[in-house]
Amino acid sequence: MHLMFALSIVVNSCLQFLTILLQYTLYVDRHVHHRRKTPDFEEKTFFGSLNHILVLEFPVAPQLNLTEPTTIILAVIQEVKATLRDGIYTYKEFSAEEVVDLKMVECVIGRVRDRREWFIVDQSDNVEVKVD
Repeated sequence: MHLMFALSIVVNSCLQFLTILLQYTLYVDRHVHHRRKTPDFEEKTFFGSLNHILVLEFPVAPQLNLTEPTTIILAVIQEVKATLRDGIYTYKEFSAEEVVDLKMVECVIGRVRDRREWFIVDQSDNVEVKVD
């Protein structure tokens, strides 16, 4: 069994017992609801629960411009509907599941529950406090 495949199986098995929350960045089209407008992408921060890690290994494939074997690692993330309030992100429920390049994951974050709401705790250096 290939090492990366074995690592993927171990990580996915562990994820069944843990809720690992991530902060990740994606580029989102500002005009997503206006099909005729030229796309204009902005960087946006998201939060979600890591559900699976997918490891894709591609051989040399000139038709895909792959001149050497290439490995791509993807994360399957269940997004949370986060709201920024008083400089703190909170959420109550999960949203859609999406596949994200693992390179876009910024950091692992924590969470604290108070009543029926989760508060996101982030101690990383790359976080800006944003106030609405």
